[in-house]
Amino acid sequence: MAALESELILVEWNPQSDRPLVLDQMKEFASDYVTVRGYVVPAKYHDRYRGSSEGGLHIDAPNVGLRRARGQFLLPKASDTFLSKALVETLAAQTLNENGIYRSDRFDVELDMNDYDPLDDEAFLTHLEGLEGHRCGRLQQPEHWQIRDLHTNACGDFTLMSRQLWHRVRGYPADRTTLSLDLDSLLLHLAAACGGEEICLPEACRVIKPVHSRLHSLRTSQVWKPWQRKLDHYLERKYGHLWAHRARMLLNYPRRQVRHIPSVLGPSAERNLAWPASRWARGAKPRLTQDEMWGLAKEPLNERILCRARWDTEAKAAA
Repeated sequence: MAALESELILVEWNPQSDRPLVLDQMKEFASDYVTVRGYVVPAKYHDRYRGSSEGGLHIDAPNVGLRRARGQFLLPKASDTFLSKALVETLAAQTLNENGIYRSDRFDVELDMNDYDPLDDEAFLTHLEGLEGHRCGRLQQPEHWQIRDLHTNACGDFTLMSRQLWHRVRGYPADRTTLSLDLDSLLLHLAAACGGEEICLPEACRVIKPVHSRLHSLRTSQVWKPWQRKLDHYLERKYGHLWAHRARMLLNYPRRQVRHIPSVLGPSAERNLAWPASRWARGAKPRLTQDEMWGLAKEPLNERILCRARWDTEAKAAA
């Protein structure tokens, strides 16, 4: 057991009125080390974004938890990922740098959860770590993008930073849609531009993710118009990658579409990610897109306490 004093914050975003709350179905339990808190974010906060009627999980969902977290280091986490034992032990060692942007590789594995119901947590994690999988390792950034060489591949599944640094960048950047395109990668470049230093953890410190059809990369496709392809091919042949890239940034193509949210056409990666990241790499000061009340800081959200750890109980009594 790592025995790491910590808290887990569950954010129930945009709950459906015809279904019971997940938090209501969870029983209170006891733990010496982990406090578990939950927040319910009503549909009205989700409904103000383009594409809300078709689904999607807005980036304000993790921002709600990040803003209310009390730990020294904060890690947004999806419900479909598992941290390896080596990764948990590294966190428990409490030797992290407050200015670090910690990254860990994701391993995608084939898994039928129904086959493993009889296993306890320890046996299940041991089995997961023994599976062969696809490693989402570091990718070479396109040279003509002229951005920092950061490990953005699958960074949405593990980006650990100090609470101080999360507050410095004001959480994930804003998005007026429910697409959340590039925001995890944009966050890395923003944090680096604000003084953070990327630190990549060893291979054993991995995030394990069962493969399923909802992976973001499998749901996103490019949308080209004929004139855009003609212009792109002409610039590539005549002037090379750099000029074609500049046209994509300036004219914002190819736009992108996310399956299940067809009404919203998202920006190109060149406009959305490469443009600001390249400016920051040249020394431009970032303009934060979230205001000081990021993460719905002043909204009266319903909080649930499912478990209060010993350290938390003692701190509350001392206060």
